[in-house]
Amino acid sequence: MVANDRERPQFIRDSNREASVAKFLDGKLYPNFFESWCRVSDREMQLSGVDVICKLPEVKDEMFVDEKAATSWANREISTFAFELSFLLGQSEIEGWFLSSREKSRTTHWLCIWPRTSGGQIHTVKDIVSAEVMLIETRVLRNWVRKMAVKSELSLEECIRILRKSETENEIPWAGLRVIISRKLPEQPVNLLIPKDVLFALSHDNNWGLN
Repeated sequence: MVANDRERPQFIRDSNREASVAKFLDGKLYPNFFESWCRVSDREMQLSGVDVICKLPEVKDEMFVDEKAATSWANREISTFAFELSFLLGQSEIEGWFLSSREKSRTTHWLCIWPRTSGGQIHTVKDIVSAEVMLIETRVLRNWVRKMAVKSELSLEECIRILRKSETENEIPWAGLRVIISRKLPEQPVNLLIPKDVLFALSHDNNWGLN
């Protein structure tokens, strides 16, 4: 079963914060560091996982970017980023965007964003005082995770099944990383947490501190 973000319980909850992050990036990131860029308004492209089409001066091809922002933690420093493995839509288990093998996906890069506020949550773009941003090729990150998988006897799919069946277990150590479930959210997402320093290395200098 395939679902897009607009069908999800958290869409209304997060959409205003994500719109504020997008405005921040449109002012601070893309005009200053990219050769060309345009924010996608076409619904079909958006459903295929593309928020922005852009080009870096040193890269030949255009990049189809899916912006992913850690908006829930904007009021404090965090050292990881959550990559979605699975979520619930009603009673159905839906494959998350990190594992997604959907042919419709056109995403070539994830833009991982850690927005920061002076202490509160994000309500408007004015609340964002700074952000760390890392541009990572989807193929590169997925290949890195596949290599890490040899360190664990469990597959990520097995981790998901264990967390779904358990009523008390909220985290599984996996290949030196962590797989967690957020039971308090209506869609109960299961995420793979990857350290920021790993993502920094995989971004190959395509990372920025924005103020």
